Amino acid sequence: MKNKIFALHEGAKKSALPARLNDRVSGSLIALCLISASAVDSAEQEPAKLPDTTIIANRIATPLSQVGSSVSVLDVAELADQGILQLDEALKFAPGVVSESIGGQRGSYSYTQIRGMEAKDTALFVDGMRISGGPDQFISQYFLGSQNTNGLSQIEVLRGPQGVMYGPDTMGGVIGLYSAKGEGPHSGELRLETGSFNSQNAMLGMQGTEGDLSYSLSLGYEETENDTSKYKFDGEKDNDFDMFSYALRLDYAVNKQLNIGMTLRGAEATYLGPNIAGYGPDVTDTDYTLGTVFAEYELNEQWLSKLTLGIYQQNTFFNQPDSPFTNDEDLTKYGLYWDNTYQWNDRHTTLFGLTYEDSSYTGESIYGGLGSPVDNNRTQSGVYANHIWQVTDNFNVSGGLRWENYDEDRQKKGQSREDGYDDDHVTWKLASAYTAEKTSSILRASIGTGFRLPAVSQIVGSPNPFFGPAILPNDDLDPQESIGWDLGVEQPFCDGKYGLSVTYFANRVDGQIYNTGTQYVNADSISEISGIEASAEANFLDDRLNITLSYTWLDRSPLIDLPENVLGLRVHGQISDRLSLGLSASYMDSRSMGAPSDTYAGNLESYVLVNLFGHYQLTENVKLTARVENLLDTDYELFNQPAQGGLQEASFPGRGVGIFGGVTIEW
Repeated sequence: MKNKIFALHEGAKKSALPARLNDRVSGSLIALCLISASAVDSAEQEPAKLPDTTIIANRIATPLSQVGSSVSVLDVAELADQGILQLDEALKFAPGVVSESIGGQRGSYSYTQIRGMEAKDTALFVDGMRISGGPDQFISQYFLGSQNTNGLSQIEVLRGPQGVMYGPDTMGGVIGLYSAKGEGPHSGELRLETGSFNSQNAMLGMQGTEGDLSYSLSLGYEETENDTSKYKFDGEKDNDFDMFSYALRLDYAVNKQLNIGMTLRGAEATYLGPNIAGYGPDVTDTDYTLGTVFAEYELNEQWLSKLTLGIYQQNTFFNQPDSPFTNDEDLTKYGLYWDNTYQWNDRHTTLFGLTYEDSSYTGESIYGGLGSPVDNNRTQSGVYANHIWQVTDNFNVSGGLRWENYDEDRQKKGQSREDGYDDDHVTWKLASAYTAEKTSSILRASIGTGFRLPAVSQIVGSPNPFFGPAILPNDDLDPQESIGWDLGVEQPFCDGKYGLSVTYFANRVDGQIYNTGTQYVNADSISEISGIEASAEANFLDDRLNITLSYTWLDRSPLIDLPENVLGLRVHGQISDRLSLGLSASYMDSRSMGAPSDTYAGNLESYVLVNLFGHYQLTENVKLTARVENLLDTDYELFNQPAQGGLQEASFPGRGVGIFGGVTIEW
């Protein structure tokens, strides 16, 4: 994890520390460097270089110095080594991100926000294919709430407006998930874990290369009763979750210029969540399949082109067996993405391409004799270009434009609506980065625009029998638009042993879509949100002890569904060649579950969660693992709603203390 913090920068240019510390470095800093176990005399230091990290933030493999957004790269293998196996849990360790399950525990709906923007303002891409957005913008929240990190190599979080490279629904940012590529000789891994709440977790992985073909395969199963819910049905407390998942990636090098491949990922999950109406457990069945095929072709030394075709299908069925309410949703998405990098010379590079997405959504909510069938289709076509100018070796600027056309047809109760969307939108972005040679300080700044189309559920309404009154349709609902900017600095110290990153950001949203309680409407005023995201890292004892810290502060009035302060801490130590121990702690500030005027809004108190983790290398191929969740037995809530309209109070607690142990076998 050494220097991991410096992979967070959007436009970092590799540079070196001076042979001698800069005269302006404070005495305290010098002292800190000297007491580091691996520090050497400042006059004898070798130049330190920032890591040569490449990420996929520009939709095609790109050097870190050419990336146009504030980025966090999370290594899945490192997270798994620290007992972090769930996707929504992993996202908590990226600055600026608030990721929390609502309505229940493991397997429930996850609400993930970046820089204080709504969850629907964050796009989710898996292997280059968008699975969020489209007619129903809640799809990705079901995905994030249930999925694990099996079969993934890394998770990327791009903060701030990303409309140029990724189109709509990116005002907060973009989350990118990338399947692991097979490497080296044939190998395998079997991971087994059991523990509290009748939890079982198993994962079988195999990967390797055979000539020009590489493969990576992962199969997983997990089940848990979570912690007991306070809500009972027939004397029993139901809060169960189980899931079978699979992931496959194949890569084939046709020749030196052409690489082709495919990915396949899917899951079947069932969640029995707590219910407040006395009808028994809320049963949510979610099945999804994602498949992509891709080809990457190097036309010449200057031009690299990549074509990705994808299809995503998801069904989510929600019912209460003894109630008159059911909800059945089906989504099918097709995507085509053509991305290019053309390097004119050492100073100028252009990224350009086009995208096409076709999304079909059908859903039907039935409450007694009241039905709300919806049939919706949306197509989106986009063309983008982003140019990077390396002005000097230490300074670059970039600017880009995107034109997006979207066309939408809606039907409700068998009646076609002629007022569906048929419009276009232009987004832009500017960014720059400067690296100071003497101090290796990295200064960065960016500004860009974004927009989000309304979800079909916001337009056509729904019965919504349990959480407030019925939602009325609104055919006049317009897209919301935003402009956001950030300014940040990143600073390594002591030959890269320590690092600090601080960024200030601000967003202005015009026509924000919000719920009045009976209907979704566009706000008449400008909504503003700003904040600070910071991270720090320190390495001691020849990198055997690593400490990372992340902090997010948000400022918006009112802070609906948002904590003002979020803090995360990880300490990981290599005690011996065989034993590794660590601790993670997180602080979540108090927050409101709705606007102050909303009578259905509840409040969540602040809380601190502490987890322990460790592993012991029993033999070369066998590793024992253990972890403790919620070590302090903190009593906290994931959702709260006051009693209203004949409904009892809804208060969904988090899990108590959990103890888990397992074994990992490699061959």
